[in-house]
Amino acid sequence: MKSTNLFTALLPQGALAGTAALAAGLALASSAFTAAPAQAFSLSINPQFGSTEDTGATAELDFDFADTAGGVTLNLGITNTTDGSVGLGATAATLVGVALDLPDIVSSFDFDPGSSNFIREFFNVSIPGLAGPFDFGMRSAGTGNFVGGNPQAGLTAGQSTAVSFLLSGAGLTAASAESAFFSGYQSGSLQAAGRFQQVNAGGGSDKVLAGLVTPDPDPVDVPEPSALAGLALCGALATRLRSRKVQQNA
Repeated sequence: MKSTNLFTALLPQGALAGTAALAAGLALASSAFTAAPAQAFSLSINPQFGSTEDTGATAELDFDFADTAGGVTLNLGITNTTDGSVGLGATAATLVGVALDLPDIVSSFDFDPGSSNFIREFFNVSIPGLAGPFDFGMRSAGTGNFVGGNPQAGLTAGQSTAVSFLLSGAGLTAASAESAFFSGYQSGSLQAAGRFQQVNAGGGSDKVLAGLVTPDPDPVDVPEPSALAGLALCGALATRLRSRKVQQNA
């Protein structure tokens, strides 16, 4: 036996499209209410912020935070931006390591290299010639400590990859994590750096500090869930009125 929804059965003929619009609007409103928007900003690894060799090797770190089950996910995009435009004009360099600090609001974290080549983990990283130590360091395979060894499968100029961290802390959210990281790097209480080898300028390698660049634009404002539901109801009502008018003119 075919079941019939009582609400649907009581609607005037032709109003089902309005009902569909209402359902879609309510679903959209619900998703807007529960969505956890990401927060983002970028750091530039550039000799203008400090470098041991000033070769011109550069990179960019893109921070993106999102609320997830169990904490906050930090997705870190890493791009080797070396292009010969700064320092001694290096056009080739291999980014083999990235070091960074974490704010006190983060009590613990799990590192996931994903499919990147930054598979080695280091803690309390010291980089000769640069301020530190840094809380955490990652680098491509190779021998020795964070700054030593031959580069293996690092990022060459123009290449990008991504890693992620699952951050934990009391009351931590994507917004509070982004604010703590951003303000820390803005004030200089937090620092980040890149380790380059196989550089075609200077002594052939470099260690470069990072600095804050213009944060990503604010996301476009999205109507409140109640407004979305109101729009859906208006759409349903308009459809029902049109249906009645057609029936009267038939």
